Amino acid sequence: MHLLIHRLTGKRYVSKSLPHNTEYGLVREEGRTESSTGEPFTVTEPRFVDLWAKMRRGPQWTHPKDLSFIVGITGLGPGWRIVDAGTGSGFAANFFAYHVRPEGHVYSYDVRPQNLRIGRENAELFGLSDYITFKEGSVYDSIDERDVDLVFLDLPEPWRAFENAAEALKLGGFLVLYLPTVDQVLRAKNELTEDFTPFEVYEVLVRRWKNTDILRPENTGLLHTAFILVSRKI
Repeated sequence: MHLLIHRLTGKRYVSKSLPHNTEYGLVREEGRTESSTGEPFTVTEPRFVDLWAKMRRGPQWTHPKDLSFIVGITGLGPGWRIVDAGTGSGFAANFFAYHVRPEGHVYSYDVRPQNLRIGRENAELFGLSDYITFKEGSVYDSIDERDVDLVFLDLPEPWRAFENAAEALKLGGFLVLYLPTVDQVLRAKNELTEDFTPFEVYEVLVRRWKNTDILRPENTGLLHTAFILVSRKI
């Protein structure tokens, strides 16, 4: 059981139990409360996005803005079966599992046992272990699953898995790539087999606005993380 401890000014903490020590004093009670120094706090059950701040980091992880876009552009939802490679820190696998539960399932591949351990730890943190199978192996060599709804490839050379992805996907299923560089995008477009529709290429940019007396955009934003390529098996 985790608790979200939220200071009214916006500072957030996630704790497994109370009391919890903060730089604003000790927080002892749930609900609307005060710390030992009189600072106002609200203690509630954390949501998925709150636990994200506590997940263990390993390799580079897929950003929520991009994963949210993938959910929207594909219609990913409850009951879907997904192949995810590579696991990395396991955030993509957990994000997908959160949306496909309770009937759906995610099969997450990685060649590094350390990444799989981190992924399992994070699945326990999110309470999603029942919806993810972590598998040591390379999708460049094979994909065991069949009739899956989506194959997500966050790999340096995803074109090496295109044939295996085509065998794993059901007709109309989605092939989604996550690639940081233009060179990778061009190579992936050129290597795509006739099993798939041509890739649609997207980039998701996010910029906050300053919510002060004068409303205006921030000077910087969350800009390029990766290109998202979307295709469907035909």
